[in-house]
Amino acid sequence: MNAAPWQCKLRPSRLARGLLGVWLGVTVTALLLLTLPISGWLIKLAMIGLLLAEGWRNHRRLSQRRGSLQRESAQIWCWQGTRWRPTQPLRWLPFGVLLVAKSEQGKTLRWWLMQDNMQPGEWRALRACCFSEVQH
Repeated sequence: MNAAPWQCKLRPSRLARGLLGVWLGVTVTALLLLTLPISGWLIKLAMIGLLLAEGWRNHRRLSQRRGSLQRESAQIWCWQGTRWRPTQPLRWLPFGVLLVAKSEQGKTLRWWLMQDNMQPGEWRALRACCFSEVQH
C-alpha cells in the first residue's frame, strides 16, 4: 500500500470561526445603528434574522470541515473518501491556502485550509511539498 505524500487530520479552524463571529457582530451592530423610519424595524429584524441564519449555516459548515485530508499528487486530493482535482493553482497566504477543486461527480469544493486546521508540522509539510513542486 502506498502512503500519501502528504496527509493530515483536520480539525475546525478557530481563526475562521473567530473571523466569522467578528464579521457577524460588526454587521449586526451596523444594522442596529442604521437609521430607518419607524416602520423600518421590520426590515431590520428580517435582515438580522437572515444574517444570523447565514452565520449559523457557515459556522456549521466550518465545524464539519474535519477528518483526514490527503494530497496524493499535485492533481489529486482526497477528502472524506472523495477524490478532488484542483481547477486552479493554490492561493497561499501566511495563514492559509485556498483550494478550489472539482470531484469526479462534478461537485465543486472551495476551501480555505487554515494554518490552525492542522498540527504545525503538518502545515510545514504541506507548504514544503507544494512549494518544492513549484520550484521543479
